[in-house]
Amino acid sequence: MVQKLVLKNEILKIKGRVKVIMVKKDDFDKILKLTKLRILNKEYEALVPPLDNLQKNTIDVNGLATLLQEYYTDLFYGVGYTNTTTPAQMVLTTSGGTTTLSYNNNIQSNSRGVTLFMQVFQENNSYTFQYYYVGFDTTNSSYTTSQIELYVSAELFNGYKIVYTDLVRIAYTNLTFTKTSDSFLFIVWLIEFQNIPSYLVPFTPILQNNFEVYQTASSTYIIYFNNNNCNFTCGGNCPSSKLNGFITYVQNNSVILEFPTTISSTTSISNIDILFCVTGIYNFMPNFSGNISTTLSPPVSGASYYAITVTITVTYQVS
Repeated sequence: MVQKLVLKNEILKIKGRVKVIMVKKDDFDKILKLTKLRILNKEYEALVPPLDNLQKNTIDVNGLATLLQEYYTDLFYGVGYTNTTTPAQMVLTTSGGTTTLSYNNNIQSNSRGVTLFMQVFQENNSYTFQYYYVGFDTTNSSYTTSQIELYVSAELFNGYKIVYTDLVRIAYTNLTFTKTSDSFLFIVWLIEFQNIPSYLVPFTPILQNNFEVYQTASSTYIIYFNNNNCNFTCGGNCPSSKLNGFITYVQNNSVILEFPTTISSTTSISNIDILFCVTGIYNFMPNFSGNISTTLSPPVSGASYYAITVTITVTYQVS
């Protein structure tokens, strides 16, 4: 008998918002404001355009699925995708073709680029990760757009070097505006991972950012099974299994990430006590750890051999 049981199905919400700001060249110094941003208890200042009043865009679930697939392939298997890649791009569809804004760490006059700023907030035992991508074109160019797209990559340390996912489209919006030769263009784009419980933070891909925050492959993900003859705690001596495989797929407007682990027994099991323990090891930020436990009740039958697949499921729900 083989029975699939879901230990936990967490909903992790991902939101995207965007706005376009057009200013006259003489107002360049007026639009950029020194703004305080925060990564947990560390505060820093950034010169950015206003970050409020952003409008809804469309999250590309297929791009998100690709990013998650590459991120967790490297985290669990150590298979790096690339040693270097552009952290972000914005692609503008114009009447004359496309205009690409590529990563540039600083907003400057007579230049094009995308810079980004990271924020991490904690409220009780829940976390929010924010990434503000600021696209800019301060050249004399002129064009009219019909669509803008945001491309991003994630990064982690796989034990030997920092590696990156490919650059993938994560959001887009149909938006018409005209940049004239005597104006400057700013595009503020927010990608936000919301309401993350502490034990799910290591299941949140860290996008390339200005603070070099990244997760390492030494993070641990362990499921313990209580046999009523062991110390049933994280780090205890109960039978355990590390997460060593995953499945990613798109369903409706969400990306589903499943981590199946199988245990077996030659005797009937009426209840299974399971403890899932996670520790995420990070550069620059404190480590995140957490656990969740439950009792699962598989059906009892007359089978002589039981294989029970316990699945951790994370649903990335976009809005």
